Amino acid sequence: MLDALILLAGFSRRMGQLKQHTLLGGQTFLEIISAKLNACRSQFRHLLFVGQKDDSAAEQLVVRNGGVWLTNPNPELGPLSSIRIALQHCSDDTAKLLWPIDHPMIAGTTVKQLIAMWQSQSDFITVPSDGARRGHPTIFPDWCCREFFRINLEEGAKKLLQLYPERIKYLLTEDIWITKNLNTPQMLIEAENWLQINQAR
Repeated sequence: MLDALILLAGFSRRMGQLKQHTLLGGQTFLEIISAKLNACRSQFRHLLFVGQKDDSAAEQLVVRNGGVWLTNPNPELGPLSSIRIALQHCSDDTAKLLWPIDHPMIAGTTVKQLIAMWQSQSDFITVPSDGARRGHPTIFPDWCCREFFRINLEEGAKKLLQLYPERIKYLLTEDIWITKNLNTPQMLIEAENWLQINQAR
């Protein structure tokens, strides 16, 4: 079993609005990611969403969809601070799938393939890749849970990939959205245009 950790405590300064409430194809980023997680809900023990205080709209949606809402009181400390908060609210004997809120366009099939690869070798960090770059989401095995508390906050989760390259398995995929952060209005326009073209086919 897995726990899913969705990170949405950032300030979204480049986007100009909180990304979890940003609309894409008529749905918010948070609604899109929640739907994709619920499509494979049987694979997850908990869905943990870490955001900022006073984001009641996001909290209500998370609870309505069966997730657990957690608040990061110091989001300025970065994503790793949110990961640590989530880890303190769940067991460290379960692997964690980390999904940043600014990657809503990742295909549901990519997520399912990533989980299937991890299940075949569950002691490895499992990462999607386009053959040149790593992407999101990433599955960190249970042994990584303690490691998240041993690295520096500013280094982030990618530090574990640097420390343990021999313990990584890559899912090669043609899903272009694993490496595309939707964190600017320009990237949002690119995603909207892609949706329109592909929905028209």
